Amino acid sequence: MPKRDETVATLYRQHYGELLRRACILLHDEEDARDAVSDVMTRLMATDILPDDGEKLLAYVRSSVRFECLNRLKRMKLQERLSRALPLEDSELDRKIDEEEQYSQYQQFIQTELTPQTRRIFMMHYGERLKYREIAARVGISEAAVYKHLSQAIKKLKTRFTQ
Repeated sequence: MPKRDETVATLYRQHYGELLRRACILLHDEEDARDAVSDVMTRLMATDILPDDGEKLLAYVRSSVRFECLNRLKRMKLQERLSRALPLEDSELDRKIDEEEQYSQYQQFIQTELTPQTRRIFMMHYGERLKYREIAARVGISEAAVYKHLSQAIKKLKTRFTQ
């Protein structure tokens, strides 16, 4: 594999998530964002000259993704931009309201029906995305106890919301 291809492949593996998030912020559509990042990386593979410095290359790729997203936005028709920015259909708006109500019910259930310790562990795992080992160290319990608290919380949630 030529050095250029290897460099681009490494850059892709290490920074794809970040580049995708940046594109999603600008385009508000994950599929379009994936396409934009892929197009930039494809063009990068075809480029003969790349900066030697890794930071300069990353800055170049970030800028390229940004400009690709802006160009895609320019090409969109006004109507398409409006439909992405505003939910124009009542069914879509109703669905979003239903999702918010359901989320609110989950939150209320978690706050009122779980014990303080179980709630704390549940929020650490699903809210802060901590691993069992990290939670166990913070709370001062075993990983098995963390597992038991989480399984208990999930069992209660399933019982309450899948009837």
